[in-house]
Amino acid sequence: MGRRVILIRVGGDFKLLAQANSKQLRNLCRTQCAKQNRRQKCRKLCNVRQGPGRYPIGMMKPSTEHDYRRRIARVVEAILLEPGAPHTLESLAALAHLSPYHFHRIYRALTGESVVETVQRLRLAQAAQRLTDASAQVTAVAHDAGYNSPQAFARAFRGFTGVSPSEFRARQRHLAGGVADRRTRSGGAGHDASHANAASEASANESGTSADESPSIELAEIAPVDVLCVRHDGPVGTIGQTFRRLIHLVCSEQSASTDQRIGICTRAAGVNGGFEYHAGVVASPAAVSVDGVTSMRLDGGLYAVHRLVGPYALIAPTFRALYGGWLPHSGYTRDRRPALEWYRNPLIDGAQHTCVTDLMIPLCKD
Repeated sequence: MGRRVILIRVGGDFKLLAQANSKQLRNLCRTQCAKQNRRQKCRKLCNVRQGPGRYPIGMMKPSTEHDYRRRIARVVEAILLEPGAPHTLESLAALAHLSPYHFHRIYRALTGESVVETVQRLRLAQAAQRLTDASAQVTAVAHDAGYNSPQAFARAFRGFTGVSPSEFRARQRHLAGGVADRRTRSGGAGHDASHANAASEASANESGTSADESPSIELAEIAPVDVLCVRHDGPVGTIGQTFRRLIHLVCSEQSASTDQRIGICTRAAGVNGGFEYHAGVVASPAAVSVDGVTSMRLDGGLYAVHRLVGPYALIAPTFRALYGGWLPHSGYTRDRRPALEWYRNPLIDGAQHTCVTDLMIPLCKD
């Protein structure tokens, strides 16, 4: 049997590998093809789902991913308890029982941001909560948020919310004393989709609007909505993880629209018994059930709707102003339906200045 020369192409050159007979050549070809198939399969698995940090989450076992999410939730909860504490990558990694390098990669993949960005975001979110109170001093709020000067705090706050601390406080004050637009409108799962995008751009361009213009509160008659949802386990700061998990579970369903996300808040964070929240996406009534996902029909009816343009961290202080200031003086009472957070933008990472969220408080018609 004749000997054959095997050449392997490396870049633009050919490299002599070995001399072999026909049988050896066939075996070598099979080996190379098997390796290539394994590489392609690995690439497909990696492309199924990767976190923003390029960590191949789709290759994790469900039990492993659940364990990582539980550890990350523990870290976020610790930051929420003391946002102003001197948190470091090493200390938070130790809390998650991971090495700093591994923790950084896992954290970014599951949350879409670095742990440093989370600490800054939660500090500013807590500051926004405190600024809702008229008695809080900006200097004290800045110090408690970990900033050495009010000027540095003001720059960071504007970069986070799009407005200065004083403008934000004025908006919250006007929101609490605002009057609802009595013109009711109808809406449903597809309501206001195109208008929301235009409103997002307009509101973003109006970030310098005078605080004398009180934010609008509109009365809306909403039709029943069918959703696929999962219950959120963990602190408010990890809701984004729950939505990413939900979208991953339902992304293959033709009947689910992952662009229309709804947060269903059955119990507020400050209520005894804990925070209860479901992350949902709009689905048709005939949607096929997915393991780990439940279907739910949101009852229609009358809602007070306020459109919030800005980061999701402002949802809690805005609801606080609506419930504590606007609702008692509105002449309406809340019914037993859950409050809704209708997210008008796709799930994104990074800057959230132009995120549009309709905050919806259910009202009794009587």
